[in-house]
Amino acid sequence: MNTFIQLMISGIATGLIYAIAALGVVVVYKATKVLNLSAGGLLLIGAYLAWMFLVQLKFPVVLAIMATIASTAIVGWVIERVTLRPLIGQPILAAIILTDMLWFFFRGTTFLFWGGNPKMFPSWLASRPTIFVGEIGIPEIMIWCIIISGLSIAGLIIYFKFTRPGLAMRVTAEDVIVAENLGIKITRVYSNTWIICLILFLITAYFVGAMQGISQDLDFVAVYGVIIALLGGLESFPGAIIGGLAVGILQAMVGGYLAGILGGGISEVSPFIVMFIISFWRPYGLFGLERIERI
Repeated sequence: MNTFIQLMISGIATGLIYAIAALGVVVVYKATKVLNLSAGGLLLIGAYLAWMFLVQLKFPVVLAIMATIASTAIVGWVIERVTLRPLIGQPILAAIILTDMLWFFFRGTTFLFWGGNPKMFPSWLASRPTIFVGEIGIPEIMIWCIIISGLSIAGLIIYFKFTRPGLAMRVTAEDVIVAENLGIKITRVYSNTWIICLILFLITAYFVGAMQGISQDLDFVAVYGVIIALLGGLESFPGAIIGGLAVGILQAMVGGYLAGILGGGISEVSPFIVMFIISFWRPYGLFGLERIERI
């Protein structure tokens, strides 16, 4: 029973990290209808910027966090303003391909500026103690992961439901022409969308980097984010959250109970198997909108 509870807690923490990454994909799709394939590159640039301010430039902790958030927000604004805004009105496939190119651009940028050797966050962040509740040991970093991820998801929901910029995003997601007729500045909505997307990937990068260290291989977490966004439904916040938790818990349980029988890689493969099966049943995702088109 202790093993089950420990795996469940680990799965929830990992699942929330995946959910945050998936929300980064969903936010962009809801507002722009562009499937964001740059997720891996955005996660990498957030991780390396965080490492630069914390370790390389030795900023105080609070200042480093603020500088990282500000710099990633600027990157998000530049992405929208310089690369995607000129594609407004062009075929949607062009924007999707561009986001894929952005992944490779940011991956190459991290090699260029920080090299290929793995980096580590400071020990106060990476080597947190394990807290024991009875016989169940819970790494403190997982507790912080659950708290911060939960607060971030709550903040995102409040932003979309109860603020004017959030309302503008919701209207734009429903119908761009109606939003323009209501006086909503669409380009500003798109800029805000990409800034929020970058900050969500930064949160993911902080926790994954703290648990596993930082290297260019970190972008595989973003692949799970894209998969979960597709699994939950590209337009669904609850789908991203539930899908993230489901995949995180599935990986933990499969890794804990089946890895000894089927091999260690089965936990990494299991989300892809689930995605493959569900795509036949609900190709638009568990909570996605079924759009019927006449051809």
